[in-house]
Amino acid sequence: MDAQSLRCFLRIAELGSFGRAAQVLNLTQPTLSRRIALLERELHAQLFVRHQRGISLTPAGLTLSTRALSVVRQLDELQEDVAALDREPSGSVAIGLPPSLVAVINGPLIEMYCRKFPRVNLFIHEGISNLVGEKLIDGELDMALMFSTRSHLRNTSVKILAIEEMVLASAPACSPSKSRLTMSDISALPLVLYRLPNYIRWRVDVAFQQLDLQPNIAAETNTLLMLLELARRGVGSAILPRAAVQHDVSLGLLTAIPIRGMSVKWMLAISRDREHTPAIQELIKCIEALTLKQIKAGKWRASLQAGAGSNDAKRRAR
Repeated sequence: MDAQSLRCFLRIAELGSFGRAAQVLNLTQPTLSRRIALLERELHAQLFVRHQRGISLTPAGLTLSTRALSVVRQLDELQEDVAALDREPSGSVAIGLPPSLVAVINGPLIEMYCRKFPRVNLFIHEGISNLVGEKLIDGELDMALMFSTRSHLRNTSVKILAIEEMVLASAPACSPSKSRLTMSDISALPLVLYRLPNYIRWRVDVAFQQLDLQPNIAAETNTLLMLLELARRGVGSAILPRAAVQHDVSLGLLTAIPIRGMSVKWMLAISRDREHTPAIQELIKCIEALTLKQIKAGKWRASLQAGAGSNDAKRRAR
């Protein structure tokens, strides 16, 4: 007994005619008759009685019509549920995220996505933009939230999300008294900086070179955690996006003074090979929605890029 035969049976019972049912079901009448004959043999019961006015249900047919309607409805609901599961994102997604956004974006994003799409196996690689960019090109990552640089990422689509100012982060006792600084102001201060290759360090070096100045470097490191620790201890001041120091500033461990003319653009880079999968599409939506939410709520002191999240903000890397 199959679902299609039950549907055919119910339509005949509803219309009271094999001919009319065949038309509605888009079947030939002989084909429909054979289906019912097979169903009757399987049930060992006659389902219809033919007479001059058409057909009527036998007692067995009446019993089947009552039960079959419920069965067919349950099968339809089951089919819809299974189809919905197939449409729900699943599989694996590997995303690269920056250490400096761990509190304002990374943590809330992963919490939101995992709760919403439990069938997706999410792998998070936290690292600086240089490294996650390489892993994205090599196919180790499906997408990455990173700084927007002049370098093109092969086989990727790019969405610019937000612009964030850079600040000088210092221990309160070492903090300059100005409300806004220039690179000239900073040149005399001891600094703790990322070690090259690193996008932030490159930006700092270029800014000093343009003014023909030499930075006073007290120490270099390759991790944000060590950079913040050295700044908190007063070894030197760090130059970072505001989000990277926001937590320490809220606790009074560091001060953050904006640097004139220094900002970064955050972009979402997505592998072209994976950008159309449901899991990736939903993750993109979560990132864009969270970016908007955190900026509007003042939790991320950045500004939305004009057209961010729209097709106009999307460009293809060559």
